[in-house]
Amino acid sequence: MNGRTVMMMVVMCLLFAACIMFLTDDAEAQTSSADKKTAVREGLGEKEIDEAKLPGKLEMGLAFGSIVAMIGVLKFV
Repeated sequence: MNGRTVMMMVVMCLLFAACIMFLTDDAEAQTSSADKKTAVREGLGEKEIDEAKLPGKLEMGLAFGSIVAMIGVLKFV
């Protein structure tokens, strides 16, 4: 690749990132406030986390091991 191609790729990536950043701000603000109002109205924003439903050490270890295995397969296969 020559320098012009690399520069065009960088400009296109920055333009894409700017479009996503500026065009989604309003939508994100609208949904987050609406979600918060709904959660507070239904009492969901005040509930405590149930420790019994959280994953234990075994489940967390399996999840972490699966991620490491996936990265290994993608890198070495």
